[in-house]
Amino acid sequence: MKKLLFSVIALIFIYSINSNAQLTPKEKGLQAITIDAIKGQLEFLSSDWMEGRATGERGAYLAADYVASMFRVFGAAPAGDAAEGFRGRMVRMVPAAGQGGQPSTARKTYFQNFTLIEVQPSSGSNLTLKKAGQEYNFDEGIDFTVSRATMDIKFDAPIVFVGYGLVDKDNGIDDFAGIDVKGKVIVRLTGFPGYADNTSPMYKKLIGDNMRAQFEISRKKSESVSKLGVLGVIDLTVNNDVAKRWGAYNFNYNMAPAESGPRTNWSAMRLDGKEISSNPVAISITERVSSLIIKEGGLDIAKYEKEAAAGTSKFKPVLIQGMNAALSVDVNSKRVNTRNVIAVIEGENPNEFVAVGAHMDHMGMDNGKIWNGADDNASGTVGVMTIAKAFAASGVKPKKSIVFCAWTGEEKGLYGSEYFTLYPAVGKISDYKFYLNFDMIARDATNDTAKNMAGITYTKAYPKLEEITKSNAEQYKINLKLNIRSQEVPTGGSDYTAFTENKIPVIAWMAAMHPDYHQPSDEVSLVNWNKMLDIIKLGYLQLWEAANSEIK
Repeated sequence: MKKLLFSVIALIFIYSINSNAQLTPKEKGLQAITIDAIKGQLEFLSSDWMEGRATGERGAYLAADYVASMFRVFGAAPAGDAAEGFRGRMVRMVPAAGQGGQPSTARKTYFQNFTLIEVQPSSGSNLTLKKAGQEYNFDEGIDFTVSRATMDIKFDAPIVFVGYGLVDKDNGIDDFAGIDVKGKVIVRLTGFPGYADNTSPMYKKLIGDNMRAQFEISRKKSESVSKLGVLGVIDLTVNNDVAKRWGAYNFNYNMAPAESGPRTNWSAMRLDGKEISSNPVAISITERVSSLIIKEGGLDIAKYEKEAAAGTSKFKPVLIQGMNAALSVDVNSKRVNTRNVIAVIEGENPNEFVAVGAHMDHMGMDNGKIWNGADDNASGTVGVMTIAKAFAASGVKPKKSIVFCAWTGEEKGLYGSEYFTLYPAVGKISDYKFYLNFDMIARDATNDTAKNMAGITYTKAYPKLEEITKSNAEQYKINLKLNIRSQEVPTGGSDYTAFTENKIPVIAWMAAMHPDYHQPSDEVSLVNWNKMLDIIKLGYLQLWEAANSEIK
C-alpha cells in the first residue's frame, strides 16, 4: 500500500513538473497574475495608512515607497534618478552595486523627483467689463471667481460669445467656426446642446446611455480653448445662483467636520515645463454679471438654447462690438517636491522601449475624511505592479525594454506623465514604441448587469492593437465585454495624453464611471475583483505583444 501511495505521489509530482515545463514564457507570466496578488496590493495601497495619496503629501510618499518596494520584490530594476542626484535625499530603494539588473556604476533609485508649483488665490483679483466708455468693476469672491490661474496675469481683450464653446467634428459641431479667438476672451454657456432636456434630439445624440459622455464633452471644451490661444473663458450663469457656494459663515458652522462632504483644502498646481502655459484663465460669474454681458451683447440665450437642443441651430460666434473684459489676477505660489516611481525590465534591445503606467495619486484628506481612491487609481497602479511581476515570472527577456511607471500629479493636471515625456528617466522619448495606461479598472457601471464591461481606447493608425486585444481575449478566455474604440489622437483626463502628444501609440483602459468617483466612498470593499483580474491579464497580453513584436 505504501509503495502504491508513493508511486501515485511521484506520478503527480512528475506530471506537475511536465505541465509547468509545457507552458510558454508568455503563459508563465500570465499564470503569475492572481486574485491574491492583486488583493494584497490593493488592500494596502488604498488603505487609510496611505492618507489618500495626495500629490506632494506624506501619503503620496508612503505610497511611492510601497510601489518601489513591490517593483523590487517582483524583479523590476530601478530606473529613476541617481542615488546622489537629489540633494542627498531619497536614496532608499537603491540596489547594491551590480544587483537588480543594473550595471555596478548605475546606482539608481526608483524615484523620478521633480517639483510642481502649488497655487493659491490671493483674493486680490479684479474683473472689469468695458462698454462705450463705461466701466463695471467687480471683486473676486463677490461677483466672480477665478480658476486655472497658475501665475499672476493681466489682460484687456475683446469678448466673443461662442455658444457652448464645443468642438465635436464627429457630430458636426464647431462653435468657433469662422472667427479667430486668439488673444480674446470667450463667453460660453455651461453644459452642451440639450443638456437641460434628456428627451431632446441633441441630448440623445451626444449622451445617450454613455455615463462618461458628459465628462468627455467637458474635456473637449477645455481642449478646444487651450489650442486656440484664448486668454480667458467666462462661463455664463443663467437661472442659477452660483454665488451661494462662495459665502463664508460669521461663526464656526462646521461643528462636525467629519460629517461634511466636499473637500475644502484642494489647491491647484502646475508644471513649469519648457514654455509658458497657454491654458486660459476660467472665470465664473454671478447672474447679474451674466445679464450685463447678455444685454450689452444683444444675445438671445433662450432662443439659442432651444435651437441647439433641437439640432436646428445654425450658430455663428458673435463678437460683442465695443465690449472688452479686463482681468488682473494675483496668486500666491510655492514649489512642492513630488515624485514618480519608475522601474524597468531590460530587453534584448536596450534602446527601444514600451511602457505601462497608471497614476498612484488621489485626493488626500480633509475634515476627518480620507479619499482612499481604491478604483481611482490604486487599481491601475496595482495593474502596473502586477504586470511587472508577470514579465519577471516569464523567465525571458522581452525584445524591447519595458518601463513601469507609477505617476504622481494626475489629479492636479496629468503632470507626472507630462514631466516624464519632457525629461524621460529612461532613454529618449522618441525611442518609445507603445504606451499602455490603466485608470479606474475595478468597478462596474450601473448598467453593467453581467459585471464584465470595460472600455479601451487605442490609436487609430494601429489597427493591430485591436486585433491582438480580441485574439488574446479569445485565446485565453478573458471574460470581458469590451467597448473598443479608436481615435486619431487619443486624449483625455488620464496619463496617456502626454504620450499621444509625442506621437506614441497607446491603449487606454477604463472599466467604468460610477457615483463614488472622487468621493470618500471609493473604497476597496466595492471592487469587482474578477473584472480587475481579467483587465490586468489582458493588459499583460497586450503589452507582451507590443514588447515582442511589431504593432504597426
